[in-house]
Amino acid sequence: MTLFVVASFIQACCWSVTRLPQAGESVAASAVSSEPGGKGFNVAIAASRLGAQVSALLGVGEDAAADAALQLLQQHAITPVYAYRLASQSGHGAGLIAADGANMISVYLGPNQLITATHVDHAQASIQSASLVYAQFETSLAAIQHSFALARQAGRQTVLNPSPWQPIPQAVLSQTAILIVNQHEAAQLLAWSAELLAVSPEDTLIALRQAMHAFYQQWPGDLLVVTLGALGSVAMTQAGEWVVAPAWPVTAVDTLGAGDAFSAGLCVALMHGEPLAQALAHANACGACVVQTPGVLAALPDTLAVAAIQQQCGTTPLA
Repeated sequence: MTLFVVASFIQACCWSVTRLPQAGESVAASAVSSEPGGKGFNVAIAASRLGAQVSALLGVGEDAAADAALQLLQQHAITPVYAYRLASQSGHGAGLIAADGANMISVYLGPNQLITATHVDHAQASIQSASLVYAQFETSLAAIQHSFALARQAGRQTVLNPSPWQPIPQAVLSQTAILIVNQHEAAQLLAWSAELLAVSPEDTLIALRQAMHAFYQQWPGDLLVVTLGALGSVAMTQAGEWVVAPAWPVTAVDTLGAGDAFSAGLCVALMHGEPLAQALAHANACGACVVQTPGVLAALPDTLAVAAIQQQCGTTPLA
């Protein structure tokens, strides 16, 4: 079972602040960190730690940050890695993390957006032999579209996390089998209002279920998943199966990377053949592992970390 990741690499620079600044305001930081990251990079690392065989495609720079990132992929036995140095500087991100876990992020994608269909062709054998092919929107749309087309030609399932959010081109959406969005992306995708979740979660979830059902009228995919932060996650299949998975009872310190850990956990569970309810619970546990500590890379879970949360709450971890 292999996961192929149409990845991204971003050197993540984060500042810890008491609260997020208002427009034009400067605030003092209590700590600063810099580590390899990026949505696709995080998913590849997390899936490997969770026991999956992983291969990846990514664009990087001619810099020390890229050297360190590629070394880390090698240390996690992620192979083959189709890495192309397409600019002088790798992608970089700047994040402000408030004491309550809220964050503000700006990202320079750089060489991540320079991956082309030609680069994808070099990875065709890996794509078409993978169990799942995963992509996110920090890389080029051309790379995603061609990767998904190759995967579907070989009868492989494709997974898309359209983050950072932008409208999904029909050529990509039509090739997507599994779609993972957070509540803010779901609001854009489904014309659904997430604003009342905290006030009236039951009514808002009913509206979400209706919106997800309606979305299948225009999308031929197999599975639509929506993450809801502290409320957990929900999913609906093409056949209409509806699953609600509550969040694990943990205290969120830093929510950066939780969505990537969720996606990795879901992919690994689905590749194990887990039923949807168990797969969502496993993915929620992966996200819960990340939010409990500052930073992303060290917090991305392995099987032992996930098992610790699940066993603590009386749930059997994946075999």
